[in-house]
Amino acid sequence: MPGNNTGVSRSSPIQHVGWLSRPQLIVLIWVAVAIAVVVMAHAAPIGQDAGVYWKAIQSLRSGSDPYAESIAALHAYHDQLALNATSHLPYTYAYPYVYSPVTLPLLRLLEVFPGWFLGAIYAAAVATGALLQLWAGFQMADEDERRWLALVLPVILFFPGLIINRVILAGNVAYILYGVILAAAVPGWKRNRWFWYYITLLVASIFKVPYLMLLAFPVLVGRRQWIPSCVTTGMGALIFAAQSRLWPDMFHEWVLTLRLLFDWQQDSGYAPAGMLGRTLWSYGLPYSPITPILHVVFACVLGIVLLLFARCVCEWNLPQETWIPVALVGTLLLNPRLMKYDLAAITVPMLLIGWRTLRLALDRSSGGRPTGRETGRGPKSSDQMAIIVGTGCLLILNAITVIAPRWSDVPVKFAVLLVIFAMGVWSLERLCVELRPQN
Repeated sequence: MPGNNTGVSRSSPIQHVGWLSRPQLIVLIWVAVAIAVVVMAHAAPIGQDAGVYWKAIQSLRSGSDPYAESIAALHAYHDQLALNATSHLPYTYAYPYVYSPVTLPLLRLLEVFPGWFLGAIYAAAVATGALLQLWAGFQMADEDERRWLALVLPVILFFPGLIINRVILAGNVAYILYGVILAAAVPGWKRNRWFWYYITLLVASIFKVPYLMLLAFPVLVGRRQWIPSCVTTGMGALIFAAQSRLWPDMFHEWVLTLRLLFDWQQDSGYAPAGMLGRTLWSYGLPYSPITPILHVVFACVLGIVLLLFARCVCEWNLPQETWIPVALVGTLLLNPRLMKYDLAAITVPMLLIGWRTLRLALDRSSGGRPTGRETGRGPKSSDQMAIIVGTGCLLILNAITVIAPRWSDVPVKFAVLLVIFAMGVWSLERLCVELRPQN
């Protein structure tokens, strides 16, 4: 937290740009981003994911079954590709409704509202969720970092996982869920008050079961959170299991929909197991049970690493702001199906990890010894060099994805995510080693 820092705070590197003051510049950037969103919304299709939810509402309104329709659409999509392998049907042509049966009563409550009203409310909710994600990430920065972070925060909306993408315009419910979850996590890591975090996670798991892995976060950064986290995990598991009893037919259809989605479209995301599964699938090889085994092994190793560093952070009294971004990124890596909208939730932490690691590496190369309290501070030359190196790397990576999006999109995002996490682990390890009392 900002109060944990020591040392003299420097003035912001950007106080005026021409006739604009810094607050005016921030407002101007937000206005420019808002205009860009409107232009992008008119220039290309939007609301692909939101359209799936609307289609499910219409299906329920007509007395139909969203899962049965999704399965039929997936079969039609698969048959069409089998007849013509060169067919370029849009990915959303057969994107199914993939949320559990317990969400259907909520959709039925929304049937009475007109489409234009639901669209407006939902768009506002997605925007609010995105802003809450940025706000929560902003709370992870120290006082000096907030000065420059405030200027780049609006632009981060277009760079989920630090790679340019317009996924926010798809309107996935993840933006809403992550916004509420991360906002509830702020009083958790600041004051060890996690009650609302557990409640929001339990509700979010109704839509996306893998979100239960976020229950590891309070254990890593909070105090005495093992029991509440385990209890919430058990409640989430009970909600999941109860659906097979309450709606057995729909539960079976939902599971079948998920299986067809992976078998025929391999929509597995950017996690290591997902990458392996997509590679095997592209060569016509079976990806199960290899990918589940890989994820279990990866999650176990990652969990051990995170728990060891949580202990080190506590033992050597490192400030939480040094540990929280790494802990959050590591927790998200436990998700077996990381998507672009998942990466959006950790973009600010990833940016902070990259910045801090570059600063630490440059300070060490110049002979400085970190104290663990200067996550955003250092010689001015280090600031400038870190900006040059970091900006250059981001420009190169984003240029690759723009020039060759077909083959580079997934590998680049995967590589950036793992490299950033490795940078965070390295910086923490260096701090722990150098702060350890010498015998």
